Amino acid sequence: MGPRWGRADSGPGGSYADAVTSPSSRRPRRGPRSATLAGTTLELAFGAVLLGLAALGGLVFVHRPWPNRLDVWGYRVLPVDLSSGWAHDVVTLGSLTALVIGVIAVFVIGVWRDWVRALACSTAPVVAVLIVQDLAKPLVGRHLGTTGASSYPSGTVAAVAALGTAAVLVMPRLVRPIVALLGMAAVVGTAAAVIVLRWHYPTDALGGLGVGVGAVLAVDALCHVPWALASAFRSVPREPQRQARPRPQLV
Repeated sequence: MGPRWGRADSGPGGSYADAVTSPSSRRPRRGPRSATLAGTTLELAFGAVLLGLAALGGLVFVHRPWPNRLDVWGYRVLPVDLSSGWAHDVVTLGSLTALVIGVIAVFVIGVWRDWVRALACSTAPVVAVLIVQDLAKPLVGRHLGTTGASSYPSGTVAAVAALGTAAVLVMPRLVRPIVALLGMAAVVGTAAAVIVLRWHYPTDALGGLGVGVGAVLAVDALCHVPWALASAFRSVPREPQRQARPRPQLV
């Protein structure tokens, strides 16, 4: 009998295709490998916009530190009550103790799903507070009255907003909406409390919100950039290799 050609799947193209399309190669990526370039870019852009808005507000208050219309309206809606029990209780969410406990919890919850995100989200709230206390407040120099403490942006609101954002990011997708609602309630309650206690102007609370959320998003996105770039590189279609002609088999 004459030579019989080998099976098509025994050539280099067939076995390679089987390996590429195997179930193990189609498994969804987990951890930092799940980062995409589009998602990381969007997260970084959103965080940068929030930080930029907070910085723009600080620039305005450098030249116009007195209360604006929004501050006057907020003080009218939330009258002063220096002895408010609920306000004093709520502001403890932005205390140093709550910050330490929060970042530890964020790391423990997130490290099993994405160790890069766990590190980023447990570090970013501290970064947000340091930005407020050591950078923004000394540079802006806005005070409550003439002799009050530096007020812009609110470090208490920034800490709560940062912890809430970090908690949402490290949680599984199914429970993220619930955690997001709880975080929003905590941020709104904290902002209302610092206004009632006259620790801050309403615009100070908004500035703290921008710094807290923006810092977490920016730090998390920057930490995932290497994996996002690698994912984009893997997704680029490569030029198919030329298949070698199978050799005849003698029977």
